[in-house]
Amino acid sequence: MSRFSRVGLAALLSLVVSVLGLGAASPAAAADTPALAFTVDKTQATPGSDVTVTMTFTNTGTADVRFVWQSFQPTWETSTASGLKYTWGACTADPGVTCTAGQGASYSVPIAPGATRKVTMTYKIAADSSCGYPDVAFYSYIYYEFAGGLPAKDGTFYTPATRVVCPTTPPAGAQA
Repeated sequence: MSRFSRVGLAALLSLVVSVLGLGAASPAAAADTPALAFTVDKTQATPGSDVTVTMTFTNTGTADVRFVWQSFQPTWETSTASGLKYTWGACTADPGVTCTAGQGASYSVPIAPGATRKVTMTYKIAADSSCGYPDVAFYSYIYYEFAGGLPAKDGTFYTPATRVVCPTTPPAGAQA
């Protein structure tokens, strides 16, 4: 077998392996873990009830996070809804995080790779709030920088929505 035939065979095998996806995944192709994750304690709530939003920031990088800026805002649908009413209550956070309910959080740095910080905000749906669409939902923009010359990252992350449902009352005289 000539030298050119071996090179051609190696190139052909390399092409087959890459087309079939049998090679190792490149680091850029690996899915990034979100830096900010949200949960809500209710996907449905009635007027007059409380809803708790929990957000967890994770340093997904390989170096310390040296700077973090985060905002917290209602989505456009939530902020422009006629009759949808809520007020912010408590905001609690892990040590090293200062938060203002409904506004955002600031983080003491450095935050080591893999470390997390949690913030919990509670809001009350007004007793006279409208029900139905749109849902109550929020988004957070976060910008953070790493140490050691690594690039900064940022992103917009959305909370799960909470539908405000009208309480149902049984007809007069019905048995409960």
